[in-house]
Amino acid sequence: MDDFDEIAYKKEKEDWVTGHSGGSTWEINSVCGVLLSSYIIWSALSKYTKSFNYTTNNTGTLILEFIIIVLPSVLACTILSSYTFFINALFLSLSIFVNYKFAPKPSIEEQEKLKKRSKWEKGSDDEEEKDGLEGLIIKEGLDDDENSKIKIERSQIKPFLSIYRASMMILTCISILAVDFFVFPRRFAKVETFGTSLMDLGVGSFVFSSGIVAARPFLKKPENRFKSLKGQLFKAVKQAFPLLLLGFIRLIMVKGVDYQEHVTEYGVHWNFFFTLGFLPIFVTLCRALQKYTRFSIVGLFIAVFYQIALWEFGLEDYIQHAPRTNLISANKEGIFSFWGYLSIFLFALDIGHYILPLDPYYTLRPNRQTKKPKPKKLVMILFSWSILFWLGFLIVTLCNIKVSRQMANLSYVFWVASFNITYLSLFQSVELYYFKNYWKSYEKTVPNLAEAINSNGLLIFLVANLLTGFINLSIRTIYTSSLVAEIIIIGYMFIIISFSILLKKLGLRLKL
Repeated sequence: MDDFDEIAYKKEKEDWVTGHSGGSTWEINSVCGVLLSSYIIWSALSKYTKSFNYTTNNTGTLILEFIIIVLPSVLACTILSSYTFFINALFLSLSIFVNYKFAPKPSIEEQEKLKKRSKWEKGSDDEEEKDGLEGLIIKEGLDDDENSKIKIERSQIKPFLSIYRASMMILTCISILAVDFFVFPRRFAKVETFGTSLMDLGVGSFVFSSGIVAARPFLKKPENRFKSLKGQLFKAVKQAFPLLLLGFIRLIMVKGVDYQEHVTEYGVHWNFFFTLGFLPIFVTLCRALQKYTRFSIVGLFIAVFYQIALWEFGLEDYIQHAPRTNLISANKEGIFSFWGYLSIFLFALDIGHYILPLDPYYTLRPNRQTKKPKPKKLVMILFSWSILFWLGFLIVTLCNIKVSRQMANLSYVFWVASFNITYLSLFQSVELYYFKNYWKSYEKTVPNLAEAINSNGLLIFLVANLLTGFINLSIRTIYTSSLVAEIIIIGYMFIIISFSILLKKLGLRLKL
């Protein structure tokens, strides 16, 4: 291939991912729902059958998990994208069949007990004990009984959170490669200016998922809240450095190999790693306000004032039409959309304060602790939050604020938060149905591949990006047939999942 062919192909690739207007939110919900229905059928099979051999964790178990959890999402994002409703219906029907066929029938005595327990659990406050700021670390197992200690460790695991975060990563990894092939519908690709798409939601969901677990340091060591700003900033910069370094490495590699770019996505030099890298630093700066208000309120103010700047101060026109004459204007999309992503992160950080402790109201009453999780209380809180955010999304939509991932405006922030909180509540509802008292038993509540992905999430994301670049440099993706593209995408996902499982088996947990 001569240089002219390479230049022409690069231009075709850039056009291939540019100028899209997206699709409907209902279809996006249906595609994402495939992961939820996959988890439902996995839960039914795991609880009521012996389909998975978790005692030896053999290759057959990995393949079966891949077929049930990953493969349907690959198909839903590609050749079966128009049939996601039927995929969901099929999986839900199969789970109902498994429940009916294999679930043990309760005895008459157990049925009587279930009738008496129709109300929400009572006396939760009587089960709590005072223990200062260390309430997250349960002291229930001081009797040196090994089984009790294991149960206590299990009680601090949130199965629904693990599968939710793994699901978001799976969809992200699928999309970043599949978008380069014809088999990936253009309505799922990132929208140019205004509109909704699967990939637009994926970017925001990645930030939201990261924000939830960012609450963990506050809960494990609440005294971190009161450290000097200088010390907190130093720690934040240290945390951000690997991400910013990855951003510069990606920039150099893209420019060095003349890789195709979608400039209006983040700008000439900016990329998603820079957005992720600056988040810890600015969240730390927001901590000073936490003495007076919640993270979610701070996030709301940032999102509202950013929207006002877009409307009233000409920022939207600047982002859309200003010539790229300096470093700021060259990267205007990435620099200014950062404020929307910061808002999303802060909302998620606040939600994480409900999700991660055993008692969802732990941070509101720091001098009390609980001896067991309270999932029913948490699911009510999550549903309530989702209703509030959907109302907010409806209001801003009625105000004619169209969703824009490019600018990460107010409607985009509300959309991402609404979707993710809703799906968290749905995943937890599945957990409540199948694994109501998961901390008391030794049943498998999270697929191995989900645990493996969560152990090294950012590294998996980096590997996915490297594999995507390698594949794009090796073949002309937009000329690849649907069958070959499907095989490549499935093989790519199997490599990523196998790599994450290998890291887990070796006990390697690499924090970037």
